[in-house]
Amino acid sequence: MIDAPSASLEEAFHNSAERHERAWIFVAVVLLSLLLIGTMFFVVLDYGVVVGTAGFRRDPADLGANAGARLVQTGPHAYSVHMIGHLWTWTPSPLHLPQGATVTFLVTSADVFHGFEVQGTTINVTAVPGVTGSVTYTFDHPGSYNIICNEFCGIEHQAMIGRIIVDPATPS
Repeated sequence: MIDAPSASLEEAFHNSAERHERAWIFVAVVLLSLLLIGTMFFVVLDYGVVVGTAGFRRDPADLGANAGARLVQTGPHAYSVHMIGHLWTWTPSPLHLPQGATVTFLVTSADVFHGFEVQGTTINVTAVPGVTGSVTYTFDHPGSYNIICNEFCGIEHQAMIGRIIVDPATPS
């Protein structure tokens, strides 16, 4: 049997323990809430609020085999080209450019994710079906540059190689 003083001591201990447990649960919930709010703040700060817009989306079925895949001169020494990744090739390829050309690559995919990388440059864009990514680069040195797919895209991924040929500038 438990005598009365020890029973009240045990009851007081349990009441005190319950208060401490509630306090720690409250502290944990507040800290987790602050962590979640802080994480969301820094994600929005770093990446912005990402919303879907129709401005950069495109239906991959509209791309066809060579739709829009050509080099277009947009100014003196400035060009634009739509690069389309297909299983397992880049369109257009080979691409001939004059030395000193500044090219804006508009990169997309007609089927799966591809990685558009031009070796020997800083060009590296992920080609996503239905989304057009862009990167601009100036080819100051003549030569041949390989376009490779650096995102595994299927069984012939290693053979997905295109080419950019930069022709030497002619003296004027």
